[in-house]
Amino acid sequence: MASDARHIVVLGIDGLRPDLVTEGTMPHLAALASDGTWNRRHTTVFPSETRGALTALATGATAQVNGIAGNQFYIRGTSPDQVFTETTHDWWAADERLAGNLVKAPSISEVLHQAGRPFAVVTSSGPGALPALNWKGQQRGQTGFNVRHPQIGYPHSFAARAHRSLKIPAGGISADGPMTAFRVFEREVWPYDKPAATILWCTEVDSVSHLHGLQSSQLRENMQACDDVIGELRAWRDAQPERDSITLFIVSDHGHVTIGGTVNVADALCQAGFKAAASFNDHATQVLVRPGRAVGLWLKHDDPVLLRDIRDFMMEQVWFGGAFSPASEPGSISGAVDGSLALELLGAGGERAPGLFVHLGKTLADDQTDQAGHVDSVFYDPGDNDLRIGGGTHGGLHRGEFTAVLAGYGAGLAQGRVSDAPSSITDIAPTILSLLGIDAPKTMTGRVLGGDAPESEELAYAEILSAGAHKTTFLTGIKRQGHFHVSEGGIQKGQPTEGLAP
Repeated sequence: MASDARHIVVLGIDGLRPDLVTEGTMPHLAALASDGTWNRRHTTVFPSETRGALTALATGATAQVNGIAGNQFYIRGTSPDQVFTETTHDWWAADERLAGNLVKAPSISEVLHQAGRPFAVVTSSGPGALPALNWKGQQRGQTGFNVRHPQIGYPHSFAARAHRSLKIPAGGISADGPMTAFRVFEREVWPYDKPAATILWCTEVDSVSHLHGLQSSQLRENMQACDDVIGELRAWRDAQPERDSITLFIVSDHGHVTIGGTVNVADALCQAGFKAAASFNDHATQVLVRPGRAVGLWLKHDDPVLLRDIRDFMMEQVWFGGAFSPASEPGSISGAVDGSLALELLGAGGERAPGLFVHLGKTLADDQTDQAGHVDSVFYDPGDNDLRIGGGTHGGLHRGEFTAVLAGYGAGLAQGRVSDAPSSITDIAPTILSLLGIDAPKTMTGRVLGGDAPESEELAYAEILSAGAHKTTFLTGIKRQGHFHVSEGGIQKGQPTEGLAP
């Protein structure tokens, strides 16, 4: 891709649903998208959880390639416990446990380092976001800082300077995090390094969606606060002598749906006579359960009969919303578990994949608002998280949580273009590298946006259905250039239907 871009700034708004963005709720984002580019069919990865999605953004690859399957997952043969990614300690402990192979694919920070180009990440997020976006960046001498957890910062000289300049307390910024993150970039990163690529990541929209729901005033207030940062970011770009070589991207990692019902899947399995738990520390445990919207199930020992019995039990539950398992054979759309679809269709297969992923379904027959006023009401297994009915959640394949924001403006990008072509969060890193004139590694499975096909092409809509069970799992999406781009997944009740190849 021929480009005049020399500097890319990505502003990420964690948990922002694209259908909530209007001229009224986020006027600066709406204006930037109108003047630049807006992708209407942009999606995240499965499971649609933050640290897995941020790793996908950084590596340009799905969990099947980079190894980070959501916020927590199990890796066979290493420990009886799951891998967690909530804190920096979790990342380093897991990497030690895996002999330095926690993240299996190179990230954009590694590629830029090899090219001799500066890279920076500034967040107002939980402590696990920075390693997801810039894993081992400190060892490469790159810049990283978290305004909510300011003990996480490198290099030390930069972090100390940012503390003093912006008067960030030792306990971190509890309010105005997005604007503070931008000010750190504006005052303490850009003037000193002028990075080739910078990622600013803000978690506040996600946090209030979880706590207060999709129709809350708190959500609208935090959307406005992030929109103010977009306005400041665009004004900053326009004021730079290098403005014609600066590209801006505004993105999110997933959307949100509403918790309309909760279930503890491990407890449900135990009540049905299975021996299930969150780890294999108890030698009697048969199946390890990862909670969330997409419930992962790993067996201690390979036992197809036990897995089939678990599948049968799951399919009888009101909260069952689809089944996915590793492909029955390479290239198959069918999972190894009868009645399931292949995890490879979602980029979620590979050696770390569970024996079965059970997607939790809707609490309603359709996407209408329920009697309590909840939007897109679904079932959720909270595990140890204190998330309650009425609050927001994500992790599954409902359109409300699986779609994400992607807008762009500046050098190398079209003006006034709305794209209906499907795109993924894995496309962002290879697109950035292409704009900068740097070759992407082969592990980056995402495509370069805007450069491979005319956006006016006719798109072929497709549906893939499972076979062999009385509840049929489906995936809908778009077939484009030999690839099936997933847009949503769930179940169809009724007679099983023959699977359709994408």
